[in-house]
Amino acid sequence: MEAFSNLLLGLYRHAQTIPPAEFQARALESVGAALAFDSAMWGTGEFGPGGAIPHAVYLYRQPPAMMEDWERIKHLDLLSYEAFSRSGQTINAALSHPDLQARVHPEVMAHIKRYGMENTLATIITFPVLRLFTAVSFYRAHPAQVFTEAERLFIQNLVPHLDEAWNTNRFNFIHSPRRSGAPSDHARAIFDKKGVLYNANQNFENLMLAEWPDWVGPQLPRALLNTLPGEGRHQYSGQDVVATLTALNDMLLLNVRKKTTMDHLSPREFEVAKRFGQGMSYRKIADELHIAPVTVRNHLQAIYATLGVSNKVEMARMIFEAED
Repeated sequence: MEAFSNLLLGLYRHAQTIPPAEFQARALESVGAALAFDSAMWGTGEFGPGGAIPHAVYLYRQPPAMMEDWERIKHLDLLSYEAFSRSGQTINAALSHPDLQARVHPEVMAHIKRYGMENTLATIITFPVLRLFTAVSFYRAHPAQVFTEAERLFIQNLVPHLDEAWNTNRFNFIHSPRRSGAPSDHARAIFDKKGVLYNANQNFENLMLAEWPDWVGPQLPRALLNTLPGEGRHQYSGQDVVATLTALNDMLLLNVRKKTTMDHLSPREFEVAKRFGQGMSYRKIADELHIAPVTVRNHLQAIYATLGVSNKVEMARMIFEAED
């Protein structure tokens, strides 16, 4: 238990400090200190008409050809189907077991032997609404080095933490986390430029379904697909949520939050409120927005009434919480 606890602490510390390009390698090295294994695979993907479609796969001590070869035989891989049918449970597969030998297709058998995967601990976590999955497998090459039941349980309890730490790591380095508002009021997700979901935090699904009850991932809802930005930011304001899309190199960051009272302000009122909350005078706001100071005063009277606040501090807090 102590070893498991220390491993988790290390994972979440790595998530806060290690660049995403290095995180999976460092995380698996940490696992190797607690559980002996020869190689590993850690991937994410989506469910497609033809089965699993990998998005990104990290291979630890395995050549790229391993996944390339698997793609050609994946329709024959019964162990993969079994792991998908038992989401969240770790499958312990020892090729030396007579029952497994009888069930494994010869091409899959050859693949296993070729890449030193005689003994496997395979775990797949599925997210049905998002239509995503995370798959993590650990391999031992020697036929006699069978994983024990205790080791299977160790990995079964560890993989959800690997997945969450990986999500945390990517989000921390792509966009700084918000420090305001109730956690359930905000969510983030990472998409590719075609609007296909890669990662999402735990609140994302509930907020999306609040706005689009029939939505099923991994594709963005049509209302957001129609507004994919080329560069910069784009905001969508719906019935229940506000979503901001930001282009980041070859990816898209989507911030989603519940609508607040601030969203009832007009664009001009919001600009006035933001500047006033930052400490600008009536004259300074008027100069920046090219309006008269008396218009600024009239806007602020309407803003106070709409927001139900009585001072600048409360207004500034609400503005900060509403911005993504």
